[in-house]
Amino acid sequence: MELEGARVLVTGASSGIGAAAAVAFAEAGATVGICARRADRLAEVLDRCRTASPGSRMWVVDLADLDALSGFAASADDELGGVDVLVNNAGIPMRRKMQEVTLDDLETVMRLDFLSPVVLTSALLPRMLARGRGRIVNVSSMGARSFAMGVGAYAAAKAALELYTEGLFADLLGTGVTAQLFVPGTTKTEFSTPRPGDRAPAYVDPNAMEPGPVADALVALVRSDAFEGYASERLERTAVAKRSDPNRFLEKAASSVLGTLRSE
Repeated sequence: MELEGARVLVTGASSGIGAAAAVAFAEAGATVGICARRADRLAEVLDRCRTASPGSRMWVVDLADLDALSGFAASADDELGGVDVLVNNAGIPMRRKMQEVTLDDLETVMRLDFLSPVVLTSALLPRMLARGRGRIVNVSSMGARSFAMGVGAYAAAKAALELYTEGLFADLLGTGVTAQLFVPGTTKTEFSTPRPGDRAPAYVDPNAMEPGPVADALVALVRSDAFEGYASERLERTAVAKRSDPNRFLEKAASSVLGTLRSE
């Protein structure tokens, strides 16, 4: 896809991957719309976007408020002059053991990590279909592709998003609108910092990436016609290994965890 002159809406853009992606799209020649809850942080990102793309805009919105998303989508589409690319990046972690997860926990993580991108996509899709062009890019997680230890509820929400994206891709064939799935791994952002009530990460990834290279990989995916993209080849190899033999993959992962627990 040609990004020069495209209109790109990035959610969860006040920090981390979303902020880096917004700037990367602006530097690629796109007019960027960004949204999140924190106005001050969002304004800082907007300033960086406007260095390369003066027409970029921002909206302060709580993406977990599903009832407000239809109105927000209409405003964003109108003010940008049509959204060509929607990047559903906003999300929250949920670090709880599965035996500790409550219904409220599940509803919280599913609302922002799954239902919010679905509702926002559904709100923007009719206009994309009417124009005969558009792209929906959903950001998933290696939690849905590797060993979801201590993040099972979060991984379940991302897994739902992945299958939704695949269904969207299939049902949009021939319309001029398509869907893509982007899979980052652990990234050095505040997203990796435990929230109140969260457990500390069970495993600290020594290969955690900086947001910049992750954003570059996301932009490269949007420029391509591929359905699925990863932040690095290492992550893709891990996902392929699990997909090719999930029993063996989980057996090795479980043995490693149990060995660590016994040595403590």
